[in-house]
Amino acid sequence: MKYDVVIIGAGPGGYPAAIRLAQLGKKVLVVEKQVIGGVCLNSGCIPTKALCHAAEVRASLGFFQRIGLGVGNTGLEFAKLQQWKEQVVTRLVKGVEFLFKTNGVQLLKGTARIISPTRVQVKGEVIQDIDTDSIIIATGSTPTPLPNIEPDNERIFYAERALFFKRVPSSMLVIGAGASGMEMATIYNAFGTKVTIVEIMDQVQPGLDREVAENLAKLLARQVIELHLSSKVASIQKSDATLSVIIELPDGQSVQKEFEKLLLAVGRRPLTDGLWSDNVSIQTDHKGFIKVNEKLQTSVPDIYAIGDVTGPPLLAHRATRQGLVAAEVIAGEEGAAYDPKAMPACIFTLPTVASVGMSEQQALEAGLDIEIGRFPYSALGRAAILGERDGFVKIIAEKGSGKLLGMHVLGTGADLMIGEGLLGLELDASVDVLGSSVHPHPTLLEPVMEAAQNVRKKAIHIKN
Repeated sequence: MKYDVVIIGAGPGGYPAAIRLAQLGKKVLVVEKQVIGGVCLNSGCIPTKALCHAAEVRASLGFFQRIGLGVGNTGLEFAKLQQWKEQVVTRLVKGVEFLFKTNGVQLLKGTARIISPTRVQVKGEVIQDIDTDSIIIATGSTPTPLPNIEPDNERIFYAERALFFKRVPSSMLVIGAGASGMEMATIYNAFGTKVTIVEIMDQVQPGLDREVAENLAKLLARQVIELHLSSKVASIQKSDATLSVIIELPDGQSVQKEFEKLLLAVGRRPLTDGLWSDNVSIQTDHKGFIKVNEKLQTSVPDIYAIGDVTGPPLLAHRATRQGLVAAEVIAGEEGAAYDPKAMPACIFTLPTVASVGMSEQQALEAGLDIEIGRFPYSALGRAAILGERDGFVKIIAEKGSGKLLGMHVLGTGADLMIGEGLLGLELDASVDVLGSSVHPHPTLLEPVMEAAQNVRKKAIHIKN
């Protein structure tokens, strides 16, 4: 068989690339060894955010009761919740399958191996050799193992496994305070699990603006999530009933705690094991991530790579954009290149965190002279209406010119609000543009305007 393009992986990078290539008149084959949608759709972004939404609603029940709606804690039918989550995933998977069919994209189930720049071997029900003009690697990533901690998928597991619990555990230790670890921690805490987080670094979500991270840590503590920063797990002992864990604290002391479950969330590595033969020389960095240029080409020009296999940030929306660019490059679209000015990131904790551009620390380390504007949710009418008064918007700008450098949001609706910062960075906008643009009232967009005004000491609803 011969195709114009073979795409290895049908995740959030691979399947959009396939559809765009088909739209551009290319004959496309997608090879996927598991299910369409990859980790993101089936055991990552979508099911996690479904459970996060349920946790958010559950956490709001007390507020509903306080304002006279007569809604109390009516219990948790966890099996029913899991069934709904799977229905969401199934509906979206079927949607991608429909898009493949309507665009003429071919799907082949099996494990792919690149045996030359123009040939892919697929092991499925039978072994097939596929000839192609171009190849796109979109195989994603897999959890990084921790030395001396062996997952058993029952009591010790990676984050994906937590999406499929049959019941809510009584207690859980989360190792790693990155996005997936904290999301699972806040989800199961809202469902009634006693959660402890251990993080070896000195802040949650290392790399996040420190002020935002510190405030998020305080909100986790208010939710009665026990957080140990600059700490590590020294040992784990299994018994029939529990996991006995010794945690080394930063002051040199140790504590011993018992848990029903242990979730590992310490990072991810590229999923490229055995992907190409020895006579195909694809360059990688010291961590195994594939090196690519702005055209998403690897060191072998007709082999492209997109998504997590190309290194951090490991984000589904980044993979999608790379997939679309790779498709347009292959199809000969003039000017197609991957060079975004800004890359937004969201953490779906309770409340949500979103950021784009530089943190305060990054701006200072770059030697920039900056000004900062803030606006708290406690001064926002819409937040008061929603009963969500925790959080703030923080804007970092270049001193004098007011050029937007970064925006960070901690609070409900952060994932929607961050879009203003993203567009502002892409368009080289100043805080004067954000601050003078008329924002609808009463909405969760207003704190962006007021934080921008606060940079210039012009905010109305707080003391500048």
